[in-house]
Amino acid sequence: MLTFRLLQVYRQVVDSGSITAASDQLALSQPTVSLQLKKLSKELDVSLFEIHHGKMLLTEAGKALYRCAQEVLSSQQKLHTQIEALRGVEVGTLKIAVVTTAKYVVPPLLADFVRSHPKLDIELKIGNRAQIIERLRQNMDDLYIFSHPPRDLNITCQPFDRNIISVIAPANYEGRDNCSLTEINDERFLMREQGSGTQLTIQQYCDRHQVELRNTMLVESNEAIKISVASGLGLAILSEHTLAQFDDTQIKRLNIKDFPLHAYWQAVTSNSRPKSLVCDAFLAFLEAQSGLNLIGENKIEHKELCNDS
Repeated sequence: MLTFRLLQVYRQVVDSGSITAASDQLALSQPTVSLQLKKLSKELDVSLFEIHHGKMLLTEAGKALYRCAQEVLSSQQKLHTQIEALRGVEVGTLKIAVVTTAKYVVPPLLADFVRSHPKLDIELKIGNRAQIIERLRQNMDDLYIFSHPPRDLNITCQPFDRNIISVIAPANYEGRDNCSLTEINDERFLMREQGSGTQLTIQQYCDRHQVELRNTMLVESNEAIKISVASGLGLAILSEHTLAQFDDTQIKRLNIKDFPLHAYWQAVTSNSRPKSLVCDAFLAFLEAQSGLNLIGENKIEHKELCNDS
């Protein structure tokens, strides 16, 4: 018989990446977890995993079961939360996954939210844009924070804060200023990897204005970019949320035409995953905090704002 417990064990194994890690999270022995997986595979009469170079990989059937487990367990959690709410007890878990730069934006908001809802459990995951998109594809979380949500998924987006992006230089920079980006495009620009939210904003601007940055250097993180700029390695285009974490005396903001750019932080939910009461409450909290007035309202449909263009 397919039970909630079997689905819970299976989801934890997939999320953890191994039986050993899952057994620690579930407080079960490894043989017990292995036995549960065998029961599940036998019940469905399919293979759920395959071993490749020592790693457990999901089969197509395993991926389908994981999506089903997410939906079933999410609905179970929503029912539990609703019942507890009827009892007058505000409980539940909110799972949030955010892109790297948003790690400066989301924790203060969560702190305010939790102060009003102290019995809630919060799980916060941080990763690059590709990692968070993959979590979204797998329906692993209740809510995702992007500045550039993916276009090819069935999602709903709610903008809640501006993401202001500026051009910066070392504090002792004596090159061109008060000019267009084209006029400094021979300078070395320190950039994040292709696909990061900030990089997408810059690329979209360059495409629209036919600007080519001719001398770029990839740097792994926003923090490393800021330090490298302060050290004199080059210029950069970064979010003000990143810059706010550092001593401003080490860099200077350049007065470049059309800058700073204005993007938006967006709370993203999957339309294939039922929203819990906790998730709805946090979305309402973000809407109340935002003060944004985009296209007449804070909630904007996927086709209007959830895009990379």
